[in-house]
Amino acid sequence: MKKIKILLLSLIVITLTHCTNSEQSGSQQQSIDTLMTTEQQSAEQVKPFYQGTILETIDAGGYTYLRIKENLDGHHHVEGDEHKDFWIAVERTPAKVGDEVRFQKELVTEQFYSKILDRTFDELMFASNLQHRVKD
Repeated sequence: MKKIKILLLSLIVITLTHCTNSEQSGSQQQSIDTLMTTEQQSAEQVKPFYQGTILETIDAGGYTYLRIKENLDGHHHVEGDEHKDFWIAVERTPAKVGDEVRFQKELVTEQFYSKILDRTFDELMFASNLQHRVKD
């Protein structure tokens, strides 16, 4: 589908290049630029938010490592649930154990070694747009 759009846009550009009226060509080029910008914006996917509760925090360098108990369906974690827990790294944050958080995944690495902590994480998610709410 994406290849078809690129091919179609290329065909439009080639057709407009052969246009003899420079005034008309300039106007059409502006339309193509607008069309291409719209295509680029729609091609970008909106990253979903993950959410959960902080189980552990470690500050190191400019980062905070958070162990998160994932909240899969927007409901609070119930004791005995088998929800996944995992580590994320975010820019340093004042979030604390027990706080509820939302964040977006940027990159997941396996066997990530932190020199500062002298520790290897089996799996570490680098995350952005961290939002946290202090536990009541």
